[in-house]
Amino acid sequence: MKNEWQKEIFRNREYWGKIIAISDDKIIAVADDYNEIREKALKITKNFSCFTVPKRMDVYHIRPFRIKSIQRHEWIPSYQIGFVFDSGELIQKDMLIDSGADISVVNYQFGEVLGFRKDTHDISYTAEGFAGSVNFLLKEQIIEIDGFRFTNRFAWLQDAELNDMIIGREIVFDLFDIEFKQADEEIIFKKR
Repeated sequence: MKNEWQKEIFRNREYWGKIIAISDDKIIAVADDYNEIREKALKITKNFSCFTVPKRMDVYHIRPFRIKSIQRHEWIPSYQIGFVFDSGELIQKDMLIDSGADISVVNYQFGEVLGFRKDTHDISYTAEGFAGSVNFLLKEQIIEIDGFRFTNRFAWLQDAELNDMIIGREIVFDLFDIEFKQADEEIIFKKR
């Protein structure tokens, strides 16, 4: 199901940094805090949901956000991703599968292994996450998931201290239906 309200928050900057109330796939109220949004929405309907719109919808978001809980399932949702070199060589790499990341990420060191170089025509971008921001360059690389090869776009992190390796939504989540089975510690990729 396509959410019209999601398309609207990308198009209309007045929602950025606000809390919105949604009912029947439409934005019914906008406010600065939850008490205000609840009050406004209840005047219209009792059946609504709330969404906090990020302050910037025009930047990439990469959110490796980890909280230790008292009781936890010790499993990281990672999957073997194959990286295909021009020579045909294939290197497998375990990567976090993250539906909260807008784009896939390779760390600085692995990007160098892949042959990524900073060119004069490269544009430096900034990604925002819970821990702050990081600069990256956009690079493309052929990858393989369960025998299917395609070109994926990656944010090549420019901070050598960061070790994140993430498969985000862009491209990959359009090509595969991805099922997370935490109790079985399994991720299933189904080609669309």
